[in-house]
Amino acid sequence: MKRNKYVLVLGMTAAVLVSGCQKSPDSSIVKNKDLDQMIEAAGNTENGHTNVADLAGEFDTYQTTIKDDSLHVAVEVDARVDIPQTDKMSVMRVRQKKIDQGLLDKVKEELLQGERLYDGSALSIRTRSSIEQEIQEWKREMTSLDNGDYSPESVQEMREEYQRLIDDLQEEYESAPAEVSLQDYLSDGLLHSVKELYERDTEDGFYSWEYELNPDGDLYYGVTDGKNGTYSFLYVQNNEDYGNCLRFTSNKHGYVSGHSVVVDSNNHLGRWKAENPVSDDDLLLAVSKEELAEYTDMPVTITAEQAKDQADALLARLGFTDFACFENGLYCELPNEEQDENGKYGYRRVYVLKYLRNIDGVFVNNEGTSKYTDDWVGDDYVKKMWSGENIEILVNDEGIVGFYYNSPIEIVETVAEQASMRSFDDIKDIFEQMVVVTNAQEGMTEENEQVRIKIDRVILRYARISEADNFDTGLLVPVWDFMGSINSMHGEKDYGRSDVCVLTINAIDGTVIDRELGY
Repeated sequence: MKRNKYVLVLGMTAAVLVSGCQKSPDSSIVKNKDLDQMIEAAGNTENGHTNVADLAGEFDTYQTTIKDDSLHVAVEVDARVDIPQTDKMSVMRVRQKKIDQGLLDKVKEELLQGERLYDGSALSIRTRSSIEQEIQEWKREMTSLDNGDYSPESVQEMREEYQRLIDDLQEEYESAPAEVSLQDYLSDGLLHSVKELYERDTEDGFYSWEYELNPDGDLYYGVTDGKNGTYSFLYVQNNEDYGNCLRFTSNKHGYVSGHSVVVDSNNHLGRWKAENPVSDDDLLLAVSKEELAEYTDMPVTITAEQAKDQADALLARLGFTDFACFENGLYCELPNEEQDENGKYGYRRVYVLKYLRNIDGVFVNNEGTSKYTDDWVGDDYVKKMWSGENIEILVNDEGIVGFYYNSPIEIVETVAEQASMRSFDDIKDIFEQMVVVTNAQEGMTEENEQVRIKIDRVILRYARISEADNFDTGLLVPVWDFMGSINSMHGEKDYGRSDVCVLTINAIDGTVIDRELGY
């Protein structure tokens, strides 16, 4: 049975890339935070403002220029200052929330409407024909060694390695079934512990893979048989290391896989805005632009408003009353890596609606970043990730064709009902100091090497922070996010990121929050 372990590697790589390349500064304004002290400050009304409307003062816009030649950083700010229309902002304690059977049942009822589900692990069972095809591919690779530009020693080493692979495949072939019928793998529709699923059959490659990465978690994996012309996929995991999620997809041309284990805020590896030409950066999969062809049987003729109406109605029926639409756009996406008879990879058009938790009209936004560690903590090696909570709903003329609920949280208590916050006049002074420090990069020595930053928006909203080594609980706190672009100019080459959160400052105590560290 084939195991797609590459998806974990891709997910973790994406997490590292998204979290940014900036070195964490050593300043005490960034490190050594005391959350209890911050909570106390939030309740001290004598040293701050509790009325949100007063925070910005006269700053409808914010303009300045900052340049530090010694650190090779130049900053241009021409930004709108966005203050939410709310009477107060609070500090709330939150924790990761598991997906329960009740939500799984509701999603099945709403999106599958009684359609029969089968154990999705059956899709990973390799038949004799697929194994034989792979054997022949390795044999062709072995034959091609004689035509390559390799040393005799290298040819011999590769030939021996290829033969080992062929021998292993031949052994697998002997015990593989001639065909697999989903009808033999009827799903009970229930969440199970990963350990239980693994112990049912320790030779099952899919659940063995899941058990390696999530030995103490919960799992559900169900698929339809596609006989009605649509292939649906439903996956739930509760994983204390890599995150909790629920994923539903539907597609006319094969299954859209969603069992990547790592729960990231980005749900798809091949997606781009419909109004823009596709670029190589949009296609992280092994597909080139020349190999793309649009599916003609999955059109989008509905409007963005009609798509949003469907998504809003679904969330209401599922009981998600504390979420609001954050983004809504028409995208193209590669549902899978299926090729047609002409060797083309099909893509479809869908509206992608992203919903974030919204408290009293204020969004909770940890988008584009993940609290992440892959290092030693004391005597233990810790590899954990906690992405930002979001819901994505995909809509086309077929209806809801995608539903992703990532990293759910629940509010445990409000620790400061009407938080006392520092004015934007104070916050901007901290920004002007720390934007240079946090973006200074080692290795720049030439005059024409420079980090160039542009800030076009400043937003007051909520973000989740936590203690240094805590991946279970955190606080929702008011923060100032400075949004814009970062371009690193190395000689004649320009490497950049646009529409990113350049710097996040805690609105209560003025400390800088490192989005990758999570505090």
